Amino acid sequence: MIKSAVSTTAGAWRAGDGVPVTLREATVAWAFAAHAELSEIATRYGNFITVDELAGRVQEASGVHTGAPTRMWMAAILRKVARRCHKAGEPPLTSLCVQENHTVGDTYKYVLELAGLPIPKDLELHASYARWQCYEHHGATMPAEPTAPPLTPKVAGRRSASTTTQEAKPEPARAAVCGQCFIQLPASGTCQYCV
Repeated sequence: MIKSAVSTTAGAWRAGDGVPVTLREATVAWAFAAHAELSEIATRYGNFITVDELAGRVQEASGVHTGAPTRMWMAAILRKVARRCHKAGEPPLTSLCVQENHTVGDTYKYVLELAGLPIPKDLELHASYARWQCYEHHGATMPAEPTAPPLTPKVAGRRSASTTTQEAKPEPARAAVCGQCFIQLPASGTCQYCV
C-alpha cells in the first residue's frame, strides 16, 4: 500500500509518489545531485551556494525529499562529495558550499583530512584558493589579470570592517605613572606612596 501522507519530520521519500526511500538510497541520490549542482556552480567564476540552498536543489534534482533539518544530513552529503572529488583528483567542490554567514565551516576540514593536510589558521583563505581551482577545472571564465582568489562577500566584509576598525581606533592614552615607584598617579598628579 502506498502512503498518501508522508511524514514531513523524518525519513525520506520520492517526491512523485511519496514512496519511502531508505537512508542509503537517499544519501546516494543526494550525493550525486550535490556533485552535479556544485559542478554547475563552478562553471561561473565567483559563484558559491549556501548549505540550505544546496539542500533544496539536491532534493529537487534527485526527486528524493526529507523533512529532516538540513543540519542533520547535509554534512554527510558534503563528505561524500569531498571523497568523490578526492578519489577523482578533482578540486574540492565542497569549497563552493558555505554556511549562511558565508564561511565554509567545519565540514570543509574534511577536505584537508582526506588530503592529509594540516588545518590552516585561515580556513577561509584556503577555501578561496580551492574555489579558484574549481572554477578553473570546470571551465569558468577567469579574471584576465592575476589576482588573489576572492573571499566570499560576507567574510571579506567582516575582514575589511575589522581592519578599518583597528585602523580607526586611536591608541589609548597611557596613564601617568610615578617616576620612582611606577604606580599610576591619581588625578592630582602626586604619588600617594612617595610623598
